[in-house]
Amino acid sequence: MKISYYPQLKTISFLCLLSLFSFNVFAQVGIGTTNPSTNSLLEIGDATTTTKGLLLPRVNLTGTANFVPMAAHVQGMVVYNKNTAGNVTPGYYYNDGTQWVRIGSSNGDWALLGNTNTTPGTSVGQNYLGTTDAKNLVFATAGAERAKISGTTGNTVIGTTTLPTDIKLEVSGGTNSGVFGHSDNVGGYLGKQGNITIGIPTQTMLGAGVYATNPTAGYTSVFAQSTGNATVAASINYSSVWIANYNYVQNASALYNPPASYSQLNITNSSLGGFQSDIKGYSDRGATSSNPAYTVGGNFTAIAKNQDAMGVIGSAFSDANIRIGGYFEGNNYTGTNNAYAYVGGTTNGVTNRKIVGTGTVSEIVPTKEYGRITLTCPESPEYWYQDYGDVRLVNGRATIQLDEILADVIVVDEQNPIRVTCTPVGMPYFNGVTIMKQTNNSVEILELNGGRHSGKLQYQIVVKPKTNYGEERFPQAPGPGYLKADKEPLAAKAKNQPNDGRKIFSWPADHIVYKYNPEDMVGIGDVVSGGPYTGKIKLGNGKYGEGMPFANPQKPVTSNQPIENKTGAIENQSQTPQIENTPILSNEKPNFPEELKDRN
Repeated sequence: MKISYYPQLKTISFLCLLSLFSFNVFAQVGIGTTNPSTNSLLEIGDATTTTKGLLLPRVNLTGTANFVPMAAHVQGMVVYNKNTAGNVTPGYYYNDGTQWVRIGSSNGDWALLGNTNTTPGTSVGQNYLGTTDAKNLVFATAGAERAKISGTTGNTVIGTTTLPTDIKLEVSGGTNSGVFGHSDNVGGYLGKQGNITIGIPTQTMLGAGVYATNPTAGYTSVFAQSTGNATVAASINYSSVWIANYNYVQNASALYNPPASYSQLNITNSSLGGFQSDIKGYSDRGATSSNPAYTVGGNFTAIAKNQDAMGVIGSAFSDANIRIGGYFEGNNYTGTNNAYAYVGGTTNGVTNRKIVGTGTVSEIVPTKEYGRITLTCPESPEYWYQDYGDVRLVNGRATIQLDEILADVIVVDEQNPIRVTCTPVGMPYFNGVTIMKQTNNSVEILELNGGRHSGKLQYQIVVKPKTNYGEERFPQAPGPGYLKADKEPLAAKAKNQPNDGRKIFSWPADHIVYKYNPEDMVGIGDVVSGGPYTGKIKLGNGKYGEGMPFANPQKPVTSNQPIENKTGAIENQSQTPQIENTPILSNEKPNFPEELKDRN
């Protein structure tokens, strides 16, 4: 093909091209306009241009850090990216000399006045606020950093600039409190800064790691729970400097007696063995050398200048054979038992004792001249009362009259006579005496060998009590507290088993004898120890519960929400249990043996 060259045509084309531009001394360029703005180097179109646009170069970027497809990063370069790769998506980008930066648009950036039609998520086509690389995300106000999210771990800090390696969220209040969370009725702090004052006399702490406040009825400050497959206690306190758990109640009420600490253990398994303890103390010094103090498992103190006080109260309510207010034992470090004792109750279900145990019953007397000495009680195969006195012997005869109170609490019959020992005073030729006759409350004695001395006789009498009458001699004794009766070694069995069905006398309960209501004698929050409400806690007049409620019984919490009962069933009920109030006074007669009924 032959190509012709026409110089004239080239000149005409160039002139036509120049006609498209308008130059002035400031070198403004106009495309589609003859009057470009003096503030621009290039203006495309004028007010009449409404159907055309500017089409920039379209390229395929591979990532903001990669200059490809360019030869290098060029500051100010503007392109339209068509590619979705790495951390770039289709849209306009400019180059700041080191990386590509997306030019904001309503489709890709978050607006200051809010966004609509978002698709939450981090996948392609979804929307999120954050970074696409592993750089930390920093939030600031007034040019100062306020919060930070780690680009690698997601760990977050507020109020500090140092990211932790093992904490997902850290909030620092500095010299102020850290976090305060609350509802309309209850709230609490994590990292409470500022004085907290309690008690009388006043005690002040400078702050608390966790501080909860509960000014509204029906809410608790702190609640912890372990259920399901949990294997660790619901609440654990640890200290290496002072008390691990400190409870303080300031009670000015004249209506109820709240304890400073309450715990309740409910057992529903019928085969569980061992000691099922509601509260257990364990003080362990191990084999640490020296002996400067005392290792104590439980220490209780009652202080009241003008009111009766008891350091410890132990009560047991059961129909089993052993029901004892307290059990005590001492062992050496390797476990050899020195002595054990049951206090207050019965160990066989039929005989009642204040103390039964191994070892002796002794008194300590601090003498000034002979040191602190021990006096030990005599023991006997069966139970006896002793009394002492003197009587006037006249012409060899005398009658010993028993104290009317003593006569009322003993048994006198052929098997249990009044046993008398006499010692003459100032009668060196006294012949001794014999018992001529005895009644339920007297003994007539006569001097032997026809003696007719007159003078004073000192006497000692031994009589059989009604208490535990029928138990007989050498009754079965209980083993150590850990040894259940059905596990007793055969060699430990005594011939005399008082719980073989025989009749054994026991005195009626105090409130039955003196006709009063035990529940009227205790305050709200106390355990009732007799009558139809035995073992229950008094919650108010006519209201008794199986345990102490978590709310003040005078201001009960009621709810229509289901709560779980002891069997695990769901039911709607008040959280303040009630037991029907029935009269307590009983017509029950004392449980006398047949042999004693005529006398009582």
